Amino acid sequence: MINYKHKIRLLRFIRKIFKFFNFKIFYSKDVNYLKDLNVENIIDVGVAHGTKELLYNFPKAYFYFIEPNPAFWSHIEEVLLKKFNGKLYKTAAGNSTGISDFYNFGNTSSFLQRQDYKLKNKIKVNLDKLDNIISPNNLENTLLKIDAEGYELEVLKGSSNILDNVEYCIVELRLQNIDTYNPSELINYLYEKNFYFHKIIKVYYVKYGIDFMDVLFIKKSLI
Repeated sequence: MINYKHKIRLLRFIRKIFKFFNFKIFYSKDVNYLKDLNVENIIDVGVAHGTKELLYNFPKAYFYFIEPNPAFWSHIEEVLLKKFNGKLYKTAAGNSTGISDFYNFGNTSSFLQRQDYKLKNKIKVNLDKLDNIISPNNLENTLLKIDAEGYELEVLKGSSNILDNVEYCIVELRLQNIDTYNPSELINYLYEKNFYFHKIIKVYYVKYGIDFMDVLFIKKSLI
């Protein structure tokens, strides 16, 4: 079995090869920062086919699945809700209410156009504030996860009551390819709502650097 030191040496050798071709390779050891959290309820905004880390770590939690894209509803109803306790809400979460244009592009979807390639397939979806979709009552030991392809800050702005009642937030923090908020705006907004930037759970790379990160924020009272 290859030990850690041998892995590092092998990685350095591979990096030299990548550097020669002007490519980059990154190495990090996976750490499960979620396993010790006390979570009984999960609000999953932007479900798609399900958030594996949440389903794996909290199989007994109650899931509030928020998903506006009809392409994913059958999977949520026929697969996820057959195995996990919860409810599907067929609407988008944001900071306003009504019907809105929505880009559907295969395995993911968004309100926002991308900079790296053109999105063409538009559908109409229901849009509402998360405060209107879910009652803030009975949300003890709750984790809010938001993966909205650049729309994360708008979701948070429509979730003031929810944020008062949840302990943890996992937010997909966008860095490029979608014209949206500056990351500092989102971090400051959550700080004003009594959440600290706690851990970077996962980093997603594209050709020209980091595309986005999944970040865990924790209520200040828990730290």
